[in-house]
Amino acid sequence: MEFRTVLVFLIACCATDAARILGIFPYQGRSHNIMFEPLMVGLARAGHTVDVVSHFPPKESVPGFNHISLKGSLHFYVNNITVSFTQEVKGVHNVIRFISGREPSDLCNLMRLPQLQNILNTKTKYDVMVTEVFGTNCYLAVAHKLQIPVVGVTTGVMYSWGYSPFFGDGNPSFIPSQLGSFTNEMSFLERVENTIIHFYSIFLFNYYERTVSDPLARQYVEDMPPLTDLYNNMSLMLVNSHPSIHGVRPGSPAIVEVAGLHVDETQVLSKELEEFLNSSKDGVVYFSMGTMVRSDTFSSDRISAIYESFSELPNYNVLWKGNADHLPKPFPPNVKVVSWAPQYAVLRHPKVKAFITHGGLMGTQEAIHAGVPMIGIPFAADQTFNVAGYAHRGFAIHLDYKDLNKATFSKALSEVLTNPKYQSNAAYFSRLFKDRPRSPLDEAVFWIEYIVRNGGEPLKSSALHLNWFQYYLIDVILFLLTAAAFVVIVLFLLIRKVLGIFIGTTKPSSRQRKQKTK
Repeated sequence: MEFRTVLVFLIACCATDAARILGIFPYQGRSHNIMFEPLMVGLARAGHTVDVVSHFPPKESVPGFNHISLKGSLHFYVNNITVSFTQEVKGVHNVIRFISGREPSDLCNLMRLPQLQNILNTKTKYDVMVTEVFGTNCYLAVAHKLQIPVVGVTTGVMYSWGYSPFFGDGNPSFIPSQLGSFTNEMSFLERVENTIIHFYSIFLFNYYERTVSDPLARQYVEDMPPLTDLYNNMSLMLVNSHPSIHGVRPGSPAIVEVAGLHVDETQVLSKELEEFLNSSKDGVVYFSMGTMVRSDTFSSDRISAIYESFSELPNYNVLWKGNADHLPKPFPPNVKVVSWAPQYAVLRHPKVKAFITHGGLMGTQEAIHAGVPMIGIPFAADQTFNVAGYAHRGFAIHLDYKDLNKATFSKALSEVLTNPKYQSNAAYFSRLFKDRPRSPLDEAVFWIEYIVRNGGEPLKSSALHLNWFQYYLIDVILFLLTAAAFVVIVLFLLIRKVLGIFIGTTKPSSRQRKQKTK
C-alpha cells in the first residue's frame, strides 16, 4: 500500500512539473533548425509536452514532441544558395534589408495557414512560447494573444538590436558587431566604424520592424501593442555564443549563452566513411560550405585552384561535402565527394587535421568542440565576423573568396597543416569551450523551466521602467551640471560681493583725499 502511495505521489509530482511548451520557428533555413530541433527535443525528453511549428519534421519520433509541419509552404534555403547570391546580401544594409525588409512578407504571412490559425485560436493552455529572434518579431503577436511568456533563441551572437529587453551591454567600444569584420581588439578607426555599424543596424532593424513586420502581424492579431513593446516584454534569450570564442561581455541573467547546444556526440560514421578517413597516411581535410551555399557554384577558376592544391597533398585524403553531379570532373584522386556527412562525427575523427568552411556558426562550433583548426572562406551575414574572431585567436586562417586562387589556397593549407600553433590553439580553445558546469542543452532546458515555474517577470530588469535619458543618466548629469553651475555662480556672486565690501571699506573716501591734499 505504501509503495502504491509513493508511486501515485511521484506521478503527481511529474505531472505537476510537466509543462506545455509551444515552439514556433518560421525561418526556412536548415542551418537554424540545427539548433532548434535538439533544444525542443531536449525539452520533450525532460518530460514536457512540446508542440513545434517548423519546416523540418524530426527524423525520429520522440515521446511528447508533436510536430506541426510547414514543409512545402515556402522555398527552402537548403543546398541551393549560389555564391553570386551571397554577394548580393553582403554588407550591413543589404543583410538587414533582406532578413527584415524582404523575408517578413513570407514568414509573417505563414500565419494565414491553418496550422498557425489553429494555434492562434487554440483553447490549449501553453506555459511558454519558444521562438527565434532573427529578422522579424511578428510571431510575438501569437504569444501576446495566448497570454504566455516568451523565450527567444538566436542562432548567432547577440544582435546589436537584441539587447533592449534585457539591458545587457552591447558597447561597441569593445564588442564587435557580428555584421562587421572586427575582433574584440579594435583600433580607433575600427571602433569608429564598429560604432556606426552598431547604431545603424539598430536603426534599420527598428525601421523595418515598424514599417514591415508590425503591419503584417496586425493582419492576424488585432488590438496588439507595437511589436517593439512585445519584444521588450520578452522573458529570456538563449544566445549561441560563449566567452571562449566571443569574448567576455557585460550581460544579464536573462541572456543565457548556450553555444554548442546542437553538438551531437552520438553521431557515428558509416563504414564507408570510416574506412576512407582511416586510409589516409598523414590525415584528412574536410571541406564543407554548410547547408546553404553550393560549392559547385564557385567560379571555375577557383574550383580548379582548389583541385590543384588538393592534388599536391597525396598523403592527405579530402572529404568534400557537395553535389558530385554538378562539380567539374574528374576529381583529384585523393578527393571523395559526398552529398551529406555526419559532420561532428567526421570532425572528431583523429585523422581529421583541417576543416575548410564558409564560417557558419554551427559548423565552426563543431570544429571548435572537436579541436580542429580551420580555413574560413566567408560569404555573408556573420561569417566574416566568425572567421575573423577565430583567426585572431590563432586556430583559423581567413581567406576571402575574392582572393582565392592556387597560391593563396595552397599557402593556407600548408600553414594550417604544418604549423603546430593552429592545432595547439584549437586544442586550447576546445578545452575552454567545453569547460562548463553543465551542458549547454541542460543549461537551456533549466532556464526555460525556470520561466515555466516562476513566470516571465523575475529576470526582467528594473531598467524597463526608465526612459532612455534616465537609463543613460542624462537627467542626473544635467541636474548635477546645473547644480554645479548654480553653486559656481552663487560663489562667484558671493565672492564678488565680499570683495566689493572689502575694497569699499579700505578705499579712502573723496573727502579724505581732499583733506590729505590740503
